[in-house]
Amino acid sequence: MKIREELGFTEILVDTAIEFIDLIRPEAQNLKQYLDCPNYKLIFRGQAESNWALIPSLFRNISKNILTTSYEGLCFKNWLQLKDFVKGCDLNAAIIPFDSYQFRNEFMKDFKGDVAFDSKCWPDPKLYELIAFAQHYGLPTEFLDWSWNPLVASYFAASQVVANKFLNGNMSIWVFDTEKQNLLNKFNQKNFEIIEVPKGFNQNISSQQGCFTLLRQNLVRGTTLTYEETPKRIRELKLLNELLGEKGINALLKISVPQIVAPEILNFCFAYSINAATIFRGVEGAAIYSQEVDRIQSYTELL
Repeated sequence: MKIREELGFTEILVDTAIEFIDLIRPEAQNLKQYLDCPNYKLIFRGQAESNWALIPSLFRNISKNILTTSYEGLCFKNWLQLKDFVKGCDLNAAIIPFDSYQFRNEFMKDFKGDVAFDSKCWPDPKLYELIAFAQHYGLPTEFLDWSWNPLVASYFAASQVVANKFLNGNMSIWVFDTEKQNLLNKFNQKNFEIIEVPKGFNQNISSQQGCFTLLRQNLVRGTTLTYEETPKRIRELKLLNELLGEKGINALLKISVPQIVAPEILNFCFAYSINAATIFRGVEGAAIYSQEVDRIQSYTELL
């Protein structure tokens, strides 16, 4: 095991699936010593590549055009995508969360341009349910997905490794101590939120014991956004670990393990009934579940 300090987080590097499983095992609470979290109220996020930063999908792989040179333009583009998503749901009679004439008239008719003066005002909390619902179906948003269950996060990371046949790097589980979230905020200024939307409209969030995080941006009006290729991100937009680093708060871990142990980690998850059929509801989950064994076998043959 190796431990190294990075900007705003501690990375723990292990070599085997057994070491990895021992660390994340919820009943053992072995992460307590690294986060100083007496109540162990942790959320977890799995990523197939350890060099992927905690970047929301809205800020990744952005096509460069007039709307993406400023933050307010990027928010307007996101609002247009949400509006088109609602229109698409109307066209096939799909129900969106908390829909009403009043909601559409207030939020879907015109874009509120206040974000040009105060970047922290986007997105409006009344949009959270719609954003979470749209993100589940692939729409880019400022939300990051997390789970209260470390095995769910492990499943997502390991299954992505196997599906994409990643062999030569590390996969990672990020861990955040939720009891320290208020240390990132001051008075009435909210920089960071953990969002738990009602789950009746999205059973997958319930199955995955999911929640979201939102880091509100604090930009000077007129800031021009610039793009970096490695890693792919917008330089001016702050990430969670950067905010934690600024404030000197110990609330974030990254546990990394070689990608080649992904089949062992998946087998451990399966033993506790964490698989595609249990975390993706309906036919989608059944289809993925039916292919999981073959994917693992195909991946194992590459080792």
